[in-house]
Amino acid sequence: TTDHYISYDIQNDSILFSKNINDKIYPASLTKIMTALILLDYYEFNDYVTTEYPNNYIHQGKVAYIPENIELSVVNLLELLLVYSANDAAYISAIVVSGNIDDFVVLMNKKAETFGMNNTNFNNPDGMDDEEHYTTLNDLLKLSLKAIQKKEILSLVSKDTFISNATGSELMYSTTNLLLEEGFVGLKTGWTDMAGLTFIGLNQSNNREIITIVNKSK
Repeated sequence: TTDHYISYDIQNDSILFSKNINDKIYPASLTKIMTALILLDYYEFNDYVTTEYPNNYIHQGKVAYIPENIELSVVNLLELLLVYSANDAAYISAIVVSGNIDDFVVLMNKKAETFGMNNTNFNNPDGMDDEEHYTTLNDLLKLSLKAIQKKEILSLVSKDTFISNATGSELMYSTTNLLLEEGFVGLKTGWTDMAGLTFIGLNQSNNREIITIVNKSK
């Protein structure tokens, strides 16, 4: 159950159901969609990057323990970021783009402004709880509509598993999205204390395209 939700029909450009869509909420790992979009502004899917963390980086939340100073494909980095939802993949993405987190956050907020996300402020690339890291369901809808225009992203978030040898041995990683078997093709899940359970789903069943977003779900 939740008191914060929106369901949007893409073809008809209409909101089907909604409640509290302009309330201030916390996006948790839904943040990583913006991080991925910026990464793809600077790199192609088949490029490789050298992994690096900010100074004094501490692994927090869900992580993949990606080593520093390895060559990692952008597609694999995005899989770890969006499918497995690894926080360390978000920080690596920020560093390979900007060299430091502050400059990457500036890029996040500039892009949010161009998307018309006027009630959003990003303060980190992974979505860990922060009073200054917030959004609304209406703004997340704007972000989602931009993200689904990227075919590369849609191809990734519809995966239920992927293989990576980023840690030095070949491992299989599973998606955090348990609704893929029910007609959804993404986009992202998230959870923190301040966000609760939060989700952006794209459903393409019955010749329709419906985006559903929930926050503070129980």
